[in-house]
Amino acid sequence: MKNISPILVFIIAFFVSSFTKSGELLAHVDKMLYLKGKIEDKSIIIKIKCYDESTVRYMNYYFEDDKIDHYLEGNLIGNAWQFNSIDNQNAEINLVIKEDKNGIWKGFWREGSNKKIDLILNPIFANPDSKYYSYSQSKELDLYDAYKISIVDLTKTKTEKVSKNFTLDWYLEKQSGIAFFRLHNENKKTSCDSINNVLETLQLSLIQDYYRFNPNRNGLNIESEILYLNENLISFKIISNTTFKTQNPVKVQQLLCLKLQNGQQIDLESIVWFDEKNPKPEANDVSQTYEYRKKVFAPKVFSILNELYPQQMQTSDCNLNKETTWAIPNFILTEKGIQFSFSNSANCSLMDWAIIPYEKLASFLEKKYQLH
Repeated sequence: MKNISPILVFIIAFFVSSFTKSGELLAHVDKMLYLKGKIEDKSIIIKIKCYDESTVRYMNYYFEDDKIDHYLEGNLIGNAWQFNSIDNQNAEINLVIKEDKNGIWKGFWREGSNKKIDLILNPIFANPDSKYYSYSQSKELDLYDAYKISIVDLTKTKTEKVSKNFTLDWYLEKQSGIAFFRLHNENKKTSCDSINNVLETLQLSLIQDYYRFNPNRNGLNIESEILYLNENLISFKIISNTTFKTQNPVKVQQLLCLKLQNGQQIDLESIVWFDEKNPKPEANDVSQTYEYRKKVFAPKVFSILNELYPQQMQTSDCNLNKETTWAIPNFILTEKGIQFSFSNSANCSLMDWAIIPYEKLASFLEKKYQLH
């Protein structure tokens, strides 16, 4: 099999964040039902997918006080739909419903050998006045997930000073344990409204993923850490530790470097530029950017890292000892300098040593960001 072209890898890396959506792509869906009802004192929210090519109905549900997704499958029996839990779920669930008038469904719910509980389900409608409605719209959430996000409660738990001019407010979603920060600039020199909207969106996305149906997942722990902050930029990492029922734990980190002014991700070329003969290409010019990365950036970074870390740079892990590898690294700003890593291997995604100090890059850094 031929190797994948480096330019293709670069293009994918360049554009993937632009096309990533949290919504689910559904093929040949004939009908979607979004319903809400009560099982004794607990509110249940239901989504039923009806596919053209299948007589099976697929149902997700959660309870308001729990919010974790569960899954049932159903078939038409007589004039009613009967849903049952699948084999790998702990509780044996049975739901039987049939359509009544005005979009209302009626039936019963049973867990194990417990008694049947009568159930009336009413349709859910979009509510523009609901909490986090703008998030639901931007992520194109369906009514099922939009309702779930609207009942998420973020509580401010602490405030801490992190620099001369900045403090952090930490907000916690109690059930998931996911805490995330918001920024405040004490001298009012920099408005934090845009960046805080982005930070809220990030936290809601993490919470949404936590509650999404995943029968193989035992637990998910998420932490965030700020690595660099000044009046212009913030760099931080989000570390996710996932434990599973049938496989080894997985640790993943997401690196983010954002402009405080607008909350947008900043690209590497806007921070450091090594080509003294040619101007920077347009931000969307993938071909020219890759040519620069391959011919100028990679050789320069490879040379500096070899000078600073000769022993670590001899390793063949992730082809770190090859110059071409360094054309497409991940990066993050730290107090010491620019840190590089790669996503294609666990060994190379957490390379705490691969830092080029700002002093080494002084003549190549974009001065307006005041990196030091």
